[in-house]
Amino acid sequence: MKKIMTRFAILILSVFTVSTGATAATIPLMMKSFSNISPTTIELLMTIPSLGIIIFTPISNIVADFIGIKRTIMSGLVLIFIGGIVPAITMNFSLILVSRVVLGLGTGLLMSFSQSLIIQLYKGRDQQKMLGLSSVCQGLGMFIMTFAAGVLLNGGWQMSYWVYLIVLPIILLVGIYVPKTIGMVSETVTDSGQSKSSKKVDGKIWLLATFAFLFNATFAFISIKFALLVVSRNYGTASDASTLLGLMAFAMVAGGFLFMYIQKHWFKYTSTFGLGFSTVSFLLLSISHSLFVSAIGVILLGISVSVFMSSMIANINRMTSASQVAFSTSVVMTCANVGTLISPYFAKGISSLFNNLEPGFTFEAGLVIFAVLFIFSAVAGINYSKLEYKEIDKLSNNIKTQN
Repeated sequence: MKKIMTRFAILILSVFTVSTGATAATIPLMMKSFSNISPTTIELLMTIPSLGIIIFTPISNIVADFIGIKRTIMSGLVLIFIGGIVPAITMNFSLILVSRVVLGLGTGLLMSFSQSLIIQLYKGRDQQKMLGLSSVCQGLGMFIMTFAAGVLLNGGWQMSYWVYLIVLPIILLVGIYVPKTIGMVSETVTDSGQSKSSKKVDGKIWLLATFAFLFNATFAFISIKFALLVVSRNYGTASDASTLLGLMAFAMVAGGFLFMYIQKHWFKYTSTFGLGFSTVSFLLLSISHSLFVSAIGVILLGISVSVFMSSMIANINRMTSASQVAFSTSVVMTCANVGTLISPYFAKGISSLFNNLEPGFTFEAGLVIFAVLFIFSAVAGINYSKLEYKEIDKLSNNIKTQN
C-alpha cells in the first residue's frame, strides 16, 4: 500500500507544474476591481509565474543538494500554497503580483523532480507507464483545477484562488509517503569521473533542450492566436475558441495513454510521433474554416504535447548517466518554459519578418517549424543507438526482451 501511495504522490506533483493558469478566468473581474491598474499589468498575473519557474527550475537541484529532494519538493508545495491563496485574502495588487512570482518559484522547485524521480526510480515498462500516467494526471489536474476555479468564480474572483487549498493534502501526502532518501544516486564514481548529482550537461541533452524550446515556443501559438483565427475567419466566436481549447486537457489525458503504447513498441520514434501529431494539427488549423476541423486540430495538439514532452523525459534517461538525470531534466524543462515565455515575441517576430499579421499565417509558420523538427526527429530515431548513453545498453536489451 505504501508503494502505491508513493507512486501516487510522485504522479500528483505533475498537476502543480501546470497550475499557474488555473485562475485565468478571474482576469476580466480583476480588471473591474483594479480599474486604476492597466489591463496589461493585470494580465501579467497569468504569465509572471513563468519567470519564477525559469529561475528556480535549474536552482532546484542545487537546493536539493543542501536540504534533500523531499524537503525541496515540500518547500515548493508550501510556496505554491502561499502564493496561490494570497490573492484570496488581500486586495493589495502589489502583494498579489509578488504572490504570483512566489507561485512560480514554488512550481520551479518541484517541476524537474516531478519527472526526474520517475526516470530515476522506475525502469522499463514501469517507467513508461509512470511517464504516461504523469501526463494523464497533468491533463486531468489542469481540467479539475480550472473547472473548480470557474465554479468558485461565481462567488467573486477572490473565491477562485481558494482552489489552491488542494495543495494542503498533497503536502501531507508527500510528507508521509515519500521517503527522505528518495532520488538519491549512489555515491560511487563512474568511469568518466562523475559523482552523484553531477551538474555537467551532455551535448545530447542540449539537443533535447533545443527541441523542447522550439516545440513550446511554437505550441504556445495556440493560446496566443487561436481565438483570433476563429474570429477573423468568421467561423466562430471567442467563446467557441475557449470551449475548443478546453478539449486540450482531455486530449492530454489521451496522449498520456497513447505515449505508453508508442513507447512500448517504437521508443526510438516516440518524439517523432509527437511531432507528427503537432504537424498535422497545425496543418488543419492553417486550412480550417470550421469549428469541427479546428476541434480535431486542437485535440491532436493536446495529444502531441503529452507524447512529445513525455518522450523528452524518457530520452533524458537513455542519453545520460544516473548522476546527471536530475540536473539534465531541469535544463530541458527550463528551456521548455523559456520557449513558452518568449512565444508571443517569437510569433510577432515571424509576422514582422514576413510582413504578414494574419493569425492563419502564424499557424502556417508553426507548421513549417513542426515539420522541420519532425524530419530531424525521424533522423535521430534512425540513429538512436548512437545517441544512447553507453551504460543504458543493458536496459535497452531488457526492454526489447520484455516487448
